[in-house]
Amino acid sequence: MSARLAPFPRFTGTEPCQAPDSDPDWWTSEDTNDRAAAQLACRRCPTREACLAWAIDHPTDAGEVIWAGTTRSRRSELRREFTPTTPKESK
Repeated sequence: MSARLAPFPRFTGTEPCQAPDSDPDWWTSEDTNDRAAAQLACRRCPTREACLAWAIDHPTDAGEVIWAGTTRSRRSELRREFTPTTPKESK
């Protein structure tokens, strides 16, 4: 059985990253203040769950960019946390 990967989120235009008054560089910047602004903006996003699911399932494509208010390292932690483990066989 293969794992089903989350599809790319459907943006409606109401997301903070799509807003005309937000700076698109916040999500891609290496500057701590920019990244913090992106993370804060994502808290009120209507597609945050779908965005996070996609970013966790597609780590290479998501890269270093802020997705759903998370950094690459946080998504790696979440991926490890939610990866099913295979039960050990008893002897």
